[in-house]
Amino acid sequence: MIPIHGDTKIAAIIKANKDSIEAIAGMAKVFEKLRNPFLRKMLAPRTTLNEAARMAGCGVQEIARKLEPLGFIFINGQETEQNKKAIPEIPEFVRLLTPEEEQVLDVRADLQGGNDPLKKIMQAVNGLPRGQVLRIINTFEPAPLISLLAKKGFESYVMHPSGSEVHTFFKLRATDKKEGVPAIDEQVEMVTEAAFTERLAAFGDRLKKVDVSGMEMPMPMVTILESLSALPREYALLVSHKRVPIFLFSELRERNFQYIMNKAAENEVRLLIYRQTARNQSPHK
Repeated sequence: MIPIHGDTKIAAIIKANKDSIEAIAGMAKVFEKLRNPFLRKMLAPRTTLNEAARMAGCGVQEIARKLEPLGFIFINGQETEQNKKAIPEIPEFVRLLTPEEEQVLDVRADLQGGNDPLKKIMQAVNGLPRGQVLRIINTFEPAPLISLLAKKGFESYVMHPSGSEVHTFFKLRATDKKEGVPAIDEQVEMVTEAAFTERLAAFGDRLKKVDVSGMEMPMPMVTILESLSALPREYALLVSHKRVPIFLFSELRERNFQYIMNKAAENEVRLLIYRQTARNQSPHK
């Protein structure tokens, strides 16, 4: 039997038995995304059983029972020493952390109030002294932030004290040189209304639309990437958003998508996302 627990990543379960994809995907609509290889690659390595249960509105034991016929056994914190060894060890930079070495940033109030805490997070990251650890407290695992900071030399660890509270720890690796993360306005390039309209018109009826402005994080990025996975090659995706999706851009570049962006109003941003082809030359690299 393969031991699993609340902090086991979905990717580890799938790696152990690929039949688990269908077993989990059939449990709830929110899990159906695992059937899509494009989304599975993004979500599975960053989603634990505890978080999956919260997303589906069910108990983690319910998911565990679904996996039992595939050779998995659910363990909890009261199990034997042998089972405890199966639980990944907390990294030393978190396990030995002292209050003096830690900076805490709780962004739950920002999220609850509908405010984007990204600027506050970036300021905390760029101001973090070497040797210090930044603990971000929010309501979901910030997978895009983890991916971005990993490229900047930060190691991370995610802890789930409860179903609605997630703690993510960041520390710059000792062997890496501290490199600042670009400020928000340095990463954003807007085009004029006229330029956006011209590029939009070039696609004619080869256009798909998605509105993520009313969604809570991280669903806007998940929804956009899901839509792109089904986008015909010569089509474009028109996205309506209420904020600039900073973390989306690196994901688009990795998948060879181009984009242009226009700020239509104070809380309204439009993105046109498409693949580079000979037929559609892009003004944005």
